[in-house]
Amino acid sequence: MSNFWTTFSHTVVKRIKSRSFAISTAIMAVLIIGIFNIPTLIDTFSGDDSEDAGGDRIIYVLDETEFNGALAEELEQINPIYENRSGDTIETLQEIEEESSTYILQLSGSAASAEAVLSGEDPGMALTSQVQEEVEAAKMSTAAGQLGLSDQEVNELAAPVTFSTEITAEAGAEPEEAFSSSYWMVYGLVFAIYLIVITFGSMIATEVATEKSSRVMELIVSSISPVTQMFGKLLGIGAAGALNLLILVAAVAVGAFMSGEEVFNFIFTEVIEVSLILYALLFIFLGYFVYGGMAAMVGALVSRAEEVNQAIQPLIFLAMIAFFLSIVALNAPELTVFRVLSYIPFFTPQLLFLRIGMGTVPVWEIWVIISILIVSAVLINLLAARVYKGGVLMYGKFSFKNGIKQALRLSKKEA
Repeated sequence: MSNFWTTFSHTVVKRIKSRSFAISTAIMAVLIIGIFNIPTLIDTFSGDDSEDAGGDRIIYVLDETEFNGALAEELEQINPIYENRSGDTIETLQEIEEESSTYILQLSGSAASAEAVLSGEDPGMALTSQVQEEVEAAKMSTAAGQLGLSDQEVNELAAPVTFSTEITAEAGAEPEEAFSSSYWMVYGLVFAIYLIVITFGSMIATEVATEKSSRVMELIVSSISPVTQMFGKLLGIGAAGALNLLILVAAVAVGAFMSGEEVFNFIFTEVIEVSLILYALLFIFLGYFVYGGMAAMVGALVSRAEEVNQAIQPLIFLAMIAFFLSIVALNAPELTVFRVLSYIPFFTPQLLFLRIGMGTVPVWEIWVIISILIVSAVLINLLAARVYKGGVLMYGKFSFKNGIKQALRLSKKEA
């Protein structure tokens, strides 16, 4: 047991201390935080964040609505960047705007069909949204004042409408609201499962092949059982991957928090479903052992690290097929073909997860398929351990079929 923990800890520390791990994790974390803050970054680099949203900028208001200047006066009360110039002509204001780089807000129409045109140097998204909101607020307040409405009545008129839909689902179908709310989360997690399985499966095969090609393997197997070594590496790389995943989850939380309280609350209360996260973690864990066991077996059969990419291609193709099937199944998760394919262990992590997230899967079917996946993972790793035991001592040209036969013969002799 001590040999297992030695291999496990050595693999974890080696992986975490590697430059590629640190750089790739840092880049991914920065990208995630950046994606959440794209609007802020755009405003920062376009220079409209502080200056346009207030400060030195002035917006001349030309009120030509039926309110007779009252709307412009209300805007002055809301924000001092507005200046009521309703007595001037548009030509006069345009001459001033060209000289002083200000903006002109031209208001026209009635309370029922008011129009606002903001002209001048490119105002950017932040200022445009701000002016739109403040004009709407000023129109509401001015109209309410002229109608003699109380503050309570104004608040009632301005209160947002809570809108939802109820669709009578046919047998086996799911309401559209639930379908759309899960769509992007399921899409993202399906991609995450694919990426994690492929990335860390390749790591296992590469590390085993690298040690074997450098002849380090011969020294290792003389003191540690090959089976113990395989599972130590498998779990060690998995632990490093779990740490990587935790860092990226923390980056999501930081990015959402930096982008504002509303976005943070929306992500963690409206978008993320705890049950789907738990299912995703389960399928990542089981899928990792299915593909990781196969990767360790393939890595033990090759003699040089350069042969790993070629040897692991069939495994990558399987994961890619599962991913592309899942993308297609996003729009038709209840088709019989996807239901049948979800029973195949190499496709189960993505397809069953997708069906759970997008459709109605009976509880009994979920547990039957998960049981098949668990049994498959155990059998694959038992076979991988046998092949690994003989394969680490084999050298020569890579052949998957002949290599497995020879490795099994050698493992029997070692036993």
